[in-house]
This record gives sequence, structure tokens and C-alpha cells, in this order.
Amino acid sequence: RFLSKAVVSTQSTGERKEKVELKNQAEGVANDTESKIDEFRDQLNADEMESMKKSIGELREWANDDNKSVDELREKLNEVQQSSLKLFEMAYKKNMANNSEGGSGESSTHDAEYKDAK
Repeated sequence: RFLSKAVVSTQSTGERKEKVELKNQAEGVANDTESKIDEFRDQLNADEMESMKKSIGELREWANDDNKSVDELREKLNEVQQSSLKLFEMAYKKNMANNSEGGSGESSTHDAEYKDAK
């Protein structure tokens, strides 16, 4: 009887610890994504930007909702991360296209030579 209570207590402590870590990770992702939205504001569609901000708000709500499970929070965190990756990939490509249009027709990237320092 005592052993089963100890096992349940250990499991709930582990889940609480994992949830706290996920909450911290969610807040970090939310902050990073918001700063990237500001950085790429000119390359982002207004609707996409608003949708991403809404997802960030939902992530923060879920992170602070004690009724959400660890799995639910992890799923929401992954959803926001995937959405932001797609959004900023499009913004980066748009930025690169804008930069190449203004150039002299030459690629703005150069192959670098690397030498091992031995």
C-alpha cells in the first residue's frame, strides 16, 4: 500500500517537473517567435502574422492551464514550432528573392573555402 503511494507520488513529481520544463520551453519559443515576427515583419503576410500571434497566445494559455496534460502541452508546443518554421522559411525565401532582384544578377552567396587548422 505504501509502495503504491510512493510510486504514484514519484510519477506525479516527474510529471510536474516535466510540465514545468515544458512551460519554460513554451515561453522561450513564444518569446523567440515574437521577436522573429518583429524582425521579419516586412516579409510576412498580415494574416499569417496574426495567425502566428494567435497560436503563440494559445500556447501561453495552455502552458498556464493546469488542466492541460503534459502530452497536450507538448503537442501544442510542437504545433507552434512547426508553424513558425514554415512561416519564417517563407519569409526568408521572400527576403532572399527581394535581395536578388536588386542585385546585379550575380548571386549574393559565395562558396567559402575551409582549411582545417592542425
